[in-house]
Amino acid sequence: MLRVESLVNDTLDDAGSLIAAEQTVARSISGGLPEDFTDPPRCRAELAALLANGNIGVVAFDGDRPVGVLCALVRGDRALLRAEGLAVDPHLKDPTDVLVALYARLAPDLIAAGAIHHHPTHVGLGPLGAGLFNLGFGRSSVYATQPTRTGTNAPGLEIRVGTAEDLPAIVALSVIEMGFRFTPPIYAMPHPSSREHVNEHHRRLFAEGAIHLLARAGRDDVGLLTLEFTSPSPRLCSADQPYIGPTATHSARRGQGVGRVLVEAAIDWAYRNGFHSIAVDFESANPLSRPFWLGTGFVPVGYQLTRSIDPSYRPNVGTGGRAGQHPHRQPSSGAT
Repeated sequence: MLRVESLVNDTLDDAGSLIAAEQTVARSISGGLPEDFTDPPRCRAELAALLANGNIGVVAFDGDRPVGVLCALVRGDRALLRAEGLAVDPHLKDPTDVLVALYARLAPDLIAAGAIHHHPTHVGLGPLGAGLFNLGFGRSSVYATQPTRTGTNAPGLEIRVGTAEDLPAIVALSVIEMGFRFTPPIYAMPHPSSREHVNEHHRRLFAEGAIHLLARAGRDDVGLLTLEFTSPSPRLCSADQPYIGPTATHSARRGQGVGRVLVEAAIDWAYRNGFHSIAVDFESANPLSRPFWLGTGFVPVGYQLTRSIDPSYRPNVGTGGRAGQHPHRQPSSGAT
């Protein structure tokens, strides 16, 4: 018989051990996952940090054995269920009942707090993904990694590390890319963003130490790839490895290999600077992004899902936990 308890200090050890066990099995299938999340104390500390930052959480037990954990944070009309606080017993053939019990306990509080769009992120284990699909979630984005190595040079393109003086070119390429993503065949939902906002975003990235790789053909900058050093999901993509952020290719140079050259340059830069892996996230339904990133050697290690709730549904029953605020990151990397 399943029972569900609140994630509190008394249940943190059990939940942390469960996450570590799931990560260990997932790493045996996909070696790109961070090794440090196979350590129960690290997982317990991450759960404690989630609670301290306003997440609410629940743990499912089968007898005395922990079989599931689920944490969430409300930001406006969104609930973020990060991979650092989501796991099921990796040996369950069908974890649907466990996930139903966890979500049924947690979801009413999220909806009552105004969150009608729920976004769980999870490691790439088949039964776990199938169980979440059974709850009505659909896949929205993919997290993927690959080892670094020495890259190959491409004739006709110069790759350089951009500086603040290159900000006008970086902003111009980013604006072109944003417009491209909102047109067929991508059909991404437009996000209102002025040139000034894009400029400020890249200024902030420079201040945080991000690397802007620019591809130049002759006198023109024709491509951009940004390397950040803060992963949106440390359990899936190590927080101390480069993470590919905004990318762009000039519309006149699409389909000519600019994006692949930039990826090769990014892998080479990371290798030469002592990093062992590089990561990216991309939208599952983007018909250009998915084949591009998989075709350049990235291997999926986890996924983000999404589900929307009828906003007229406002239950007042739940865990009684509090809902907090947390920055929400949308997948930032498109096909270049």
